[in-house]
Parts: sequence; C-alpha cells; structure tokens
Amino acid sequence: MNKYTSMQHEQYESDASKWSVDNRDPVVGGFDLHNNWQDYDEYLFRDIENTEDKICLDFGCGPGRNLVKYGNRFKEIHGVDISQKNLDNAKIWIEHNNQNIANHKLFLTNGIDLSEIKSKSYDVVMSTICFQHICVHSIRYDFLKEFHRVLKSNGILTMQMGFGPQVPTKASVGYYENYFDAGGTNGLMDTRVDEVSFIEKDLIELGFENFNYYIRPVGPGDGHPNWIFFNATKK
Repeated sequence: MNKYTSMQHEQYESDASKWSVDNRDPVVGGFDLHNNWQDYDEYLFRDIENTEDKICLDFGCGPGRNLVKYGNRFKEIHGVDISQKNLDNAKIWIEHNNQNIANHKLFLTNGIDLSEIKSKSYDVVMSTICFQHICVHSIRYDFLKEFHRVLKSNGILTMQMGFGPQVPTKASVGYYENYFDAGGTNGLMDTRVDEVSFIEKDLIELGFENFNYYIRPVGPGDGHPNWIFFNATKK
C-alpha cells in the first residue's frame, strides 16, 4: 500500500467498526436514503439487457447495500472492498436479508488492483458512491484497467461519480490530480468529473467502447453539483 491507500484502509476499517444492522449509516452515510434513490435503478442498468443471466461485481461494496438490493436482479453479484471489516459486515447484511451467501463472493482489494480476481470473470462491473472518493487519478486509472481485465468480452462497466465544478462546500480535487496527501476520504476529500470527455478518454484508451452517460441531480448527502452515471462496453 502507498500513503493514500493506507489512509483509506485505516479510515474504512474504523468507520466499518461502528456499523451494525441497526446502525447502518457508518461507511454509507444515509444507507436507507441511498437504497431508496430511484436514479440508481433507472440509470445504472438502463443500457444492460437480461441482467438476470449475468454475474456482476460491485466495486467498493462496503457493508453490502448493493449486494442485497440487486441480489435478485443478477444471477450472482459479488463484492470487493478495501476493508475486511466492511466485507464481514456485508456477510452479516446478506444473511440478515435471507439471501444465499453462495451468490455473493467477497474479495479484499489492496487499494490499487483486483489481483484476487481472475480475468474475464464478469458480465458487469458496477460501482456507486465509491470512485468519487478516490482523489488519485493514477489509482482510479489502474482500477479502470482492472475492470477491463476482469470483464468478459462485451462485458459492461457501469458507474456513478460526482460531476461538475468545485463548490465551496465540497472538498474535492480535479479529475486528473493525484492527491496522495489527502488526510481523509469518503467525502472528506473527493474527486470530480470536471468534463464528460475526461472519463470517456480514459475508458477509450483502456479498450472500452459504446460510451453512454447521464447527468442527474446529486444524490443523498453529497455536495457535488451533479452526479454522472456512465457505462461502456469492453471490446
């Protein structure tokens, strides 16, 4: 781990230690509000057909909110996170909601790659309220490269990030900045997609095509001007 991912790991382990079934907001601020935010359902998967036949990976799964919410949408949905405590909590949340744990494989990332996951394993890779919390472009770029690696041919990457210029109430850096010295994450210091072309350029360079995006109102508890939902297909 580098300085930045070490900080991220420590913060998420600390936040996750406060999580419980009855105290769901640590890590995912506004857990239930996010669960009820309709834009996720509308824009994450609107360009993906027959999800019930597909295996999905949720990057930055935290305590398993998406794993449970979309557990019946996909054939299987797996999770990966930088915090082992988050993964432990995800298992608790899955079992609390009476879902089959065998359909929810959980992987630990070192914060820079997905080395625990085999290439060409997934039909879909998804991520919400996670990628915008990584304020180091080089790390995000390497993860985009990893998403391409673990996707099958014609697999789809679908994600959400904060979009728009910096506002006084939001601690964030520009898309291409590598802010390794950030003292906090998860909203304490974020990144933003300043222009749509920035994320499209990264994806095209890495071998994705058929880029689509939707600019939407910002979701619960976030200070970005807007959110951007985007997806692209592995060649």
